Amino acid sequence: MGLDSVEILVNVENAFGITISNYEAEKIATVGDIHNVVWRTLQGRQSMRCRTQQLFYKLRYTLATKFNIPKDVIELDASLNDIFPITNRRSLYRKLEKEMQVKLPPLVLVPIWSTVLKITGALLIIGTLVISLVMVNGFNYTRWLYVLPVLGILLINFFSSLLDSARTVFRPSFLADFARMILTLNYSTIIQENGTSQQEVEQVIDHIIADIAGVDIKEVTPEKHLGYDLGID
Repeated sequence: MGLDSVEILVNVENAFGITISNYEAEKIATVGDIHNVVWRTLQGRQSMRCRTQQLFYKLRYTLATKFNIPKDVIELDASLNDIFPITNRRSLYRKLEKEMQVKLPPLVLVPIWSTVLKITGALLIIGTLVISLVMVNGFNYTRWLYVLPVLGILLINFFSSLLDSARTVFRPSFLADFARMILTLNYSTIIQENGTSQQEVEQVIDHIIADIAGVDIKEVTPEKHLGYDLGID
């Protein structure tokens, strides 16, 4: 097998948390052969690592095909804050969640507004608490003044809701961490599924092959020979 073929198998093994034996690898000639080997190996052997890798490749595939983000910048150490469109980001993020069909981590405030909200919250809540304590204990005012800190909390929550449009920052921002967070948020649902469907497995494999071969994903079909049709050595 050539270097490209070996790289494909290594990436496939890493993606699904499996090991493909040399005996099986030597018999692989087409895209469909890889599909079959992986599916046979995977049945009943889904792992956390496998699911995380699959989520990453699904995320990568969605970003490339639905949001026109160049595949060469969608790497594990890439920051979504840098590569995901900033214009209409919140609406695009909702579209991403719909395309992925999973719950995504919420976007957070840009740093400046996050700092303003934290400082304002601290001043408002602590300030009203101090005022209440002084007025009640020092000047015998009604204990109803202790409601002021509660009102401060409600007011901060109201201000926070007004800043929803400023929540445009990915956290975590790196794709690897983001994929793990998706798994964490959706694990209770994912774990109830009976493993990964064969179609999803094949999509992940096709994406890996397309990336390494430098061809369009549509060209990667089961009957294609890795060498003759896709130019993979």
